[in-house]
Amino acid sequence: MIADDPMAPTRRQIFSGVAALAIAPSSLAVAYQYNAELADLAASKGITFGSQIASDYFSASYLGLYRDGAVRAVVPEMDLKAVRVIPHPYDYYFLGADNIVNFAKMYDIAVHGHNLIWAAGRYNPKWIQELPLDKIGSFIDQYIATVVGRYRGRIVSWDVVNEPIGLGPDNVYQAGPFYDALGPGYIARSFQVARAADPAAILVLNEGYTERDDPIGVARRQHLLTVLDTLLGAKVPIHAVGLQGHVQPQLLFSPSAFDRFLTEIERRNLDIYISELDVDDSSFPDNISQRDDLVAHAYYRFLSIALKHPRVKRVMTWGMADPYSFYVAIAKQQNPDATRLPRPLLLDDNFQRKPAWYAVERAFSEAPVRD
Repeated sequence: MIADDPMAPTRRQIFSGVAALAIAPSSLAVAYQYNAELADLAASKGITFGSQIASDYFSASYLGLYRDGAVRAVVPEMDLKAVRVIPHPYDYYFLGADNIVNFAKMYDIAVHGHNLIWAAGRYNPKWIQELPLDKIGSFIDQYIATVVGRYRGRIVSWDVVNEPIGLGPDNVYQAGPFYDALGPGYIARSFQVARAADPAAILVLNEGYTERDDPIGVARRQHLLTVLDTLLGAKVPIHAVGLQGHVQPQLLFSPSAFDRFLTEIERRNLDIYISELDVDDSSFPDNISQRDDLVAHAYYRFLSIALKHPRVKRVMTWGMADPYSFYVAIAKQQNPDATRLPRPLLLDDNFQRKPAWYAVERAFSEAPVRD
């Protein structure tokens, strides 16, 4: 069953909700004044700049972060994950995703769907984790056909499988209900069902930790290339690889190793999306000025390598402004009275540009133009 929800909410419906969605104060108007510059600069190089968005925060001030050319693409944080879409067996809920898709259409913003199949069982609703193994294949078929079919022609690309690579050096594949039932074949099956549901959509495999040069990161890179070769050898319809880029500066980062890895993906004739970019500042000093400068350096160090590669076609930050970062949500959950809150994104609590914004601007400025 699909819950009743508005397929095309009015502008009033989109901007209605709790917390007084009043006109943004003048300080926010100033913050928004030049908010298309980064997206325009990226577009001049053939790169799509975008951000994560969450229906949970919809308000006039929040949505102002995305309007007027500030981003060319958005990706829902939670609203298209199975835990939100299908929390109970075959009882679909699309209200949040519908609101995002319709908001994006209103402002001519592309939508990237995240995600259809999350390999790790613990990130799925409990009922999916507990499905009999012989029911997993039919679930994949029905779920992807329903979700992708609903947004056919309105969502331009999908993370078809999220984080399928195993956690250790000896584990090529992530354990979970899908792998346990079907082995690695569940990945190809998911892509094939998605292709049937929307032949025009760009289909992506999304993975994390590949920028790290510790044993986890090194193994992830090697295993991801192995999985890509398997899929391409079987002529699976995969068009791009998403590399999350939740940068952890306290871990070793080898520019040369990451550079070689990106070259290997390009050799396989696949586009590359930096899909969830932010910087974990937990290892940095408490001093805000120092911390912001170090975060900016981490952004530039990462992007200066990534954007050298012409197949890197999209950069999506995991949020636009610090208050809406999942790092902040976790910090507040752990300690509601915390005074040192994370500052992982390009804009601060007042939606003002931080050094990170200018670091990303510099990286885009130095990037070669894509064909």
